[in-house]
Amino acid sequence: MKTVIAVEDFEAMRKRSLERARRFDRQEHVETERRISFEHPEDMASFLTSRRISVLRAAMERPRSVSELAQVLRRNRPAVSRDVRALKQVGLVELNKRTNPGHGQVQIVKAAAKSFEFRYQLNA
Repeated sequence: MKTVIAVEDFEAMRKRSLERARRFDRQEHVETERRISFEHPEDMASFLTSRRISVLRAAMERPRSVSELAQVLRRNRPAVSRDVRALKQVGLVELNKRTNPGHGQVQIVKAAAKSFEFRYQLNA
């Protein structure tokens, strides 16, 4: 399943959803996708910072703990942890607990999709 991250106002979302529903009604194939929409380009830009995109890319390479991400990205752990929570909240990453022998459990950060598609159309 692909994940689409888009700038899309309510009217565009409504039109897209209606078209998908019509295709379902006609029993046409409709590709499954996860969609994360931002109403304004500024919202997308403020959420998808370069640091969060770096966290996402590192998690796409392979699942890693927050500590591993912090080490790979050369950032402090609390900052990476905040970014992971934000990315999880919108569905871009998933967290899974793994036993860490002798040290309890560790949360592993995994990208929610193999690929992400960013869509942005600036209308004049």
